[in-house]
Amino acid sequence: MQARHVHFIALLIAASVMPLATVRGSGNDLAVPSSAYTHPHLLIAVDGSRKLNLFCLGHGSPVVILDAGTGGGTASWQDVQTRIAETTTVCSYDRAGYGFSDPATRPSDAVNAVDDLHRLIERAKLPVPVVLVGHSNGGIYASLYARTYPGEVAGMVLVDPGYAGQQHFERYGLPPSKAAELARANSRYITDARACLVKANAGQLRELESTGFACLDNTNKADVVLHTALSSQKAQPKYYEANVSEFVNTFGAMSGENVNDHEASFEANQFGSTPVIVLTAARHPAPVSDFSAEEQALYYAAWKHAHDVIASLSTDGKSVVVQDSGHFIQHDQPAVLVGYVNEVVAKVRVGR
Repeated sequence: MQARHVHFIALLIAASVMPLATVRGSGNDLAVPSSAYTHPHLLIAVDGSRKLNLFCLGHGSPVVILDAGTGGGTASWQDVQTRIAETTTVCSYDRAGYGFSDPATRPSDAVNAVDDLHRLIERAKLPVPVVLVGHSNGGIYASLYARTYPGEVAGMVLVDPGYAGQQHFERYGLPPSKAAELARANSRYITDARACLVKANAGQLRELESTGFACLDNTNKADVVLHTALSSQKAQPKYYEANVSEFVNTFGAMSGENVNDHEASFEANQFGSTPVIVLTAARHPAPVSDFSAEEQALYYAAWKHAHDVIASLSTDGKSVVVQDSGHFIQHDQPAVLVGYVNEVVAKVRVGR
């Protein structure tokens, strides 16, 4: 598909003007300054007057689109966006209800996430095809986007991605009682998010110490600016309205992801020769405290096997375990992720 011609807006942040923040003790002096997340960037109307917040850096093509996991947004990519911007244009965005985007007006499921992203790319006049980088649930959305609009996706990097059918825990080889325990553990995310929504609607949001689930930001406390910005965003009812819906559609009804169930969505060569790199975190334990080492190994093996299958859906697919990393590879190993994104970008450029 021919790329749309645009006069692209490069929102470059100069280190000499705005000091770069150190994030989570990573020592990453190439991170986007925390102050970038205290205000919206480009507010793009995707449905009537409903707008999504788009944050772009760099210049050139292909454009890389960063899609965060459940509850995440532009700040999820703080450690990597400027590094990718050294190579090409890279845009992160807030899905409906999150960050500076307007509230969701429909369920926060995969089908609607893909539709919103398609409208965002089209109405922001970003040139296609793009390279999609999806973390966790964002990996589900990226894969569905590539199946829905194959001509608009030049490559993908899936970052410890979820996958359609992952809620079928009986397939993990676990004893039935442990599969049920895992399902209950995941359902607690929904329960906790609903409790946060009740408090947000009452204007009484605070961390719920009794459940161990922090309604407000609890990952950036050393960075006061970022912690304050993200907590302020999460204190709004629109955040937990979207968050509850997204959790329900991941661990509950799966109304979006289940449109194409596990086997149906893993069809041979469905991505053709599109470069696809699937990254698996070396540390991805099940959220169950009493799983034995053997049960944890079964859970991880199923997770890794699904990633291998996803990579095999392209004739140019690769599945890689990222060492010394948990689920948030973009924070634990930002340079590794950037290297794989640049690898896909280089392949796309050679193929043109």
